[in-house]
Amino acid sequence: MEMKTLIHRFIGSLLLIGIAFAQDVSVTASVDSQSVSIGDWIRYSVQVKFPSSVSVALPAYKDSIGSFDIVQQDSLQRTELNGEVELKKSFVISRYDAGSFYLQPYMVRIKKSDGTIDSVLSNPIPVEIRGVEVDTSQTIKDLKPPMTVPMSMEEFALYVGIVLALTGIGYGIYYYIQKKRRNAGDPVEEHKPNIPPYLLALMQLEELEAKRLWQAGEIKGYYSEATEIIRRYFEARFGIMALEMTTGEVMLQLEKFKMEKRTFTAIEEMLSSADLVKFAKHQPVASENEQVMVNARSIVEQTKPVVETSTPETTIVPEHS
Repeated sequence: MEMKTLIHRFIGSLLLIGIAFAQDVSVTASVDSQSVSIGDWIRYSVQVKFPSSVSVALPAYKDSIGSFDIVQQDSLQRTELNGEVELKKSFVISRYDAGSFYLQPYMVRIKKSDGTIDSVLSNPIPVEIRGVEVDTSQTIKDLKPPMTVPMSMEEFALYVGIVLALTGIGYGIYYYIQKKRRNAGDPVEEHKPNIPPYLLALMQLEELEAKRLWQAGEIKGYYSEATEIIRRYFEARFGIMALEMTTGEVMLQLEKFKMEKRTFTAIEEMLSSADLVKFAKHQPVASENEQVMVNARSIVEQTKPVVETSTPETTIVPEHS
């Protein structure tokens, strides 16, 4: 072991400052740091100088230089001035085990004037790879979460293109299916039957009665649905926003239309009674609950258009414009 160390020191002293000569060809190697931690990057640079009349050949490294892995290598740079050529080559290297190592000499082959081949070596460079110090006095901590890499414009454009392409394909399939249906005579859309508002309200009241809500103790729900059916009927029949109005506002709007006083009174009593149940927690008796459905049907029957034909409904004309 001591003999090997002496040999390394002897070679290093012979190649002091990292330059070797053969026919005016010099090769110099350097690193940006000779002491790094495991996995750290080292920039390894080589400079070759020779006369323009001399032919040289540089070694080609792909994955490693000796025992060091190549992370990246730059393109060869060439400059020529006053008959002297200078070549520069840089590498980024790394090593993943601790210890003391040597970067092997960079060998350049030259062709002599007599046709023989010779070689010139750079200086070997000692590099210390330090291990990671572990503080055993500290508790073990969780691993750091993965870092978020921002999306580049190229990736964003790619994703947008994929979405647009999928959208176009989906639309094309939809258009093809619809066209095929039309050609086969199938209806594309189902049109709802045009049911007169008064008839629709009566049908909804019948459905509500079949639910037997108040009999099941759902008094508030029963009154809410009943008044909602009547208010929606008023919107379709008289063109007022009854669902968005208070009882007082609804009655104020209904005053503009010609209707019997008993009908007007019945509407006010029904809406007011429902307000008491919904907002004042009034508990009506069974007879009152039964009367709600009777009054609701009567209101619809008394306010429906007088003439029912295939033509549009006859609207009750307001007294005031």
